[in-house]
Amino acid sequence: MLKPSRLCTPLLLLFGLLLGTEALAQVPDTTYRKPELPTGPPAPVEQPRPQPRVVERPQPEPTVVKEQVAEEPEEQLRFIDKLYFGGSFGLQFGTYTNISLLPTISYAITPRFFAGVGGVYHYQSGGGFNMHHYGGRGILQLEMFDVGSGTVLAHGEVETLSIAVPFYDVYGRRRTDRSALSIPLVGLGYRQRISGKGSFDLLVLYNGNGDPINPYNNPVIRAGFNFPFTSR
Repeated sequence: MLKPSRLCTPLLLLFGLLLGTEALAQVPDTTYRKPELPTGPPAPVEQPRPQPRVVERPQPEPTVVKEQVAEEPEEQLRFIDKLYFGGSFGLQFGTYTNISLLPTISYAITPRFFAGVGGVYHYQSGGGFNMHHYGGRGILQLEMFDVGSGTVLAHGEVETLSIAVPFYDVYGRRRTDRSALSIPLVGLGYRQRISGKGSFDLLVLYNGNGDPINPYNNPVIRAGFNFPFTSR
């Protein structure tokens, strides 16, 4: 049987060995170690990829497509297409008979402005005299503005007439002599369209010549018409 003193000695040695091992484990490693250098090529450094530049392009304006309207070519009118024939007339019966015929030819300078020429013939009878007056005239007409289905018309003309002037000779016989007379007439009228370019005119004119041999009284009222030479 072992003695207690001999048994304690190995136990003390074992306990001291354990304490020394734990102390060595807690002491930091101060041994110098040479750093390991890389032996291969350096790893490539990944560069940031450039981002594509976004260029803002101006947006084109929407194209407005205009509707192509086929324009009808203007009709080219000939000279004869702008000519009109017509005139006015007057009848008066009674103690004095007066028959007036005034044919005209006019030209449309514009669709509303007309110039024309015409003839004049008057037959007058009364007091035992039969007289014939004749001559020519120049005319200007302007369609001013529309009223209803017609047009208010401005009218001006100058007549140059050979007037038969009655008189009694020394023997008491009826005679006539002739005298030239210019008569300006101005006024207004109403033009009523009747078919296509045709029209009916009613005129009220003022006689600017007060000579006693003048065949007109004031106001001078005329009715007339106008028709184109062609249907264009």
